[in-house]
Amino acid sequence: MWRRHLHMHPSIPLNIPSVTPTHLSAEEIHEYAAREVYDYCRAHDLSQAWAYFWNRWYSPKQWVLWARASCDAIPRIKTTMMVESTWRALKRRDLHQFNRPRLDLLVHVVLTNLLPRIRRKIHYILGRRRAGRPHPLAKWQENLKRDWENMSKSDEQRSMERELACLKDKTLRSNTKAELLADIEADRLRPRGEYHTNLKTMTCSCPSFLISRWLLCKHLVREVNRQTNNLPL
Repeated sequence: MWRRHLHMHPSIPLNIPSVTPTHLSAEEIHEYAAREVYDYCRAHDLSQAWAYFWNRWYSPKQWVLWARASCDAIPRIKTTMMVESTWRALKRRDLHQFNRPRLDLLVHVVLTNLLPRIRRKIHYILGRRRAGRPHPLAKWQENLKRDWENMSKSDEQRSMERELACLKDKTLRSNTKAELLADIEADRLRPRGEYHTNLKTMTCSCPSFLISRWLLCKHLVREVNRQTNNLPL
C-alpha cells in the first residue's frame, strides 16, 4: 500500500479495465492515500500508528517530501538516493579509516579525492575523454537492455524460461523448488488484465509500471516493438 502511494502520479492512469483512463490530481492522490491508510488503521485499531503516519508521512507538509505525486513531471530519482549514494561511497572509499573525521579533513578529502573522480566521470559521460573510441554501456544501460529484452518475450516464453531455470537449479531444496514451480504454474493460469497503455506519454495503468525502475512494463515494450517491427531503437 505505501509503496503504491509513493509511486502514484497524476500522469499515470488508474487501472480501471474497459473504462476511459482515469487520472487523479495531486490533491486527489494525497487524499486517497491518506484515506486508505486511515481506513486501514481504523479497521485494525491502530490509533497510534495512524498518528505516526499522519505526523511523519501523510500530513501536507510531509507528503511533498517523499511522494512522487507532489512533482509536476514523473521523477526518475527517488528522494535523496543520489546524495546518499555519494556519501556512502565517500565513507567507504575515502574515510573508512576515520571515525567522526574533522571538518577540515572532510573538506580536504572532498576536494582532492571526490571531486576529481566526479569530474572524470562527467567528462566520460560527455564524451570528452578518449574521444573517437566507442563507449561501453554503463551498468544501468546493461540492466535496462536486459530488462527490455526480457519484457519483449511472450508470457509463455518467460514462464518456460523461469520453469527451466528452477528445474536446473541444483542448489534449491525439493520443497522450495516445488513451491516455486507451483507459483509459476499459478502465474501461468492467472487471467491477464486489461490496462490502459499510452505510447504518447509512455504510461500504463498496470501495477508493474507503477513500481518500475525504468518506468516501463511489458505492455509498453511489446507495443513499441510491434509498431517498430522489432527494429533496434
